[in-house]
Amino acid sequence: MRKRLIAILLICGALLSLAACGNYAIPDSTPPPSQAVAANPFDAAEEDAGFLGMLTHAAASPDFSESGERLPFPYDGGEFRLEYQFSLTGKMDTVGFLLFLDGQPQPYKVNEPTAEYEYCHSFPAGEDQSFSFLFEPVTGSAGDTLALTVVSITNPDFQPDMESTSSYGWYHKTLDSYVELKFNVDAPAAHSDLPPIREIFVQSDVREEKVTAQYVESELPQHGWGGVSMDALDSGIYYTFSLDGGITYDNLRVSAPVTLQYTMCGTAGTSYSIAFFLDHQPVKIGESTSCSITLNKGGVMEIEAVIDPDKLGEFNTFYCVAVPQNGTSAPFFKTNSILLYKENGT
Repeated sequence: MRKRLIAILLICGALLSLAACGNYAIPDSTPPPSQAVAANPFDAAEEDAGFLGMLTHAAASPDFSESGERLPFPYDGGEFRLEYQFSLTGKMDTVGFLLFLDGQPQPYKVNEPTAEYEYCHSFPAGEDQSFSFLFEPVTGSAGDTLALTVVSITNPDFQPDMESTSSYGWYHKTLDSYVELKFNVDAPAAHSDLPPIREIFVQSDVREEKVTAQYVESELPQHGWGGVSMDALDSGIYYTFSLDGGITYDNLRVSAPVTLQYTMCGTAGTSYSIAFFLDHQPVKIGESTSCSITLNKGGVMEIEAVIDPDKLGEFNTFYCVAVPQNGTSAPFFKTNSILLYKENGT
C-alpha cells in the first residue's frame, strides 16, 4: 500500500518539516471540537514541542498490475463505493476528508446509501480505521480515467472564538492522496440529493495577465516564494492569496464587502481546479463549485471575487484549494484557514 506522510515538528509553535509518509506532530493537550470551549492550539507547543502523532490514509484494497503499477478503480454506473482506511494516533481529536474528482469538489456519503451527502465528514481519531466513501461522480464520460484526490484536514471542527483563540494554529493542515477512476459508462447527468452550495460572492472574474518583474520579485516573495526568477518561473507552481489587498494569516473582521484575489503562475500547460470553501463547504463561483485554469508561459492567472458580508454568519472558516487536473503530478495547495467574523452588530 502506498502511504504518504507529513511530519510537522513544532518548536516554539511554528516550524514545519516534510517527510515521505503521514505524521503530524501535535500538542500535549488538544482542544475539543466544540468552538465554544476550544483551547488555544498554541499553548501546549510552548510547553512541549515534539513529534507526538501520526496520520496515514489510503485506499483499502487497490489492485496492482503484474509490473506493480496501481490500477484504476472501474466505474460501472450508479453510486461508486471506495473502501478507505486511516490511522490517526497521538493527541489529535478528529480528522476530516474532502474529495475532488478531476479537481471538482465531490460530495459523498459514509458507509450507507441512506446517509446524506456532505462535502466534509469528520472522524474521531483511532488506529486502523476503515470506512467507505459512496458517491455518484460529479463529472466523467465513458472512456475517461480521472483522478480522485482525497484530502485530509486535521481537527476540522476547530474554529477560533476571538476570545480564547484567534488563530487555527497547526490545525486544518492537509495531507493529500489520490486514486484513479476508469469510467466504463458516463457519470449521471443530474444529481437530485446533493447538499446546497453556499453563495457569498456578489461578483467574480477569472482572467490572465502578463507576468511582470514586479510580481516575481516583490509579490511572490511577500507570499513566501523567495528566490524565484523570471527565467526559472516555468520550473514550479506559485500562488498568492490576499484579502482587500493584504495578506491575512489568521482572521479578518468583516463589516463591508471584501475583495479577494488568488493568482497562480508557473509550469506551462499545468491545469488546476480552484475552489473556495466556507466552513468546509464549497462556495459557488460562476455557475459551479470551482473554476478551471491552465497556466501559460509568461502569464499569471488571476481570480478576483467580492464577498458579501450579509451572506456570512457571525463566525465562518474560509480557505481556498488548488487541485491538479488531467492526471498531472502537480502539487495540491490549500491556503491558511482564515476566520471571517463579525462583531458590534456588523
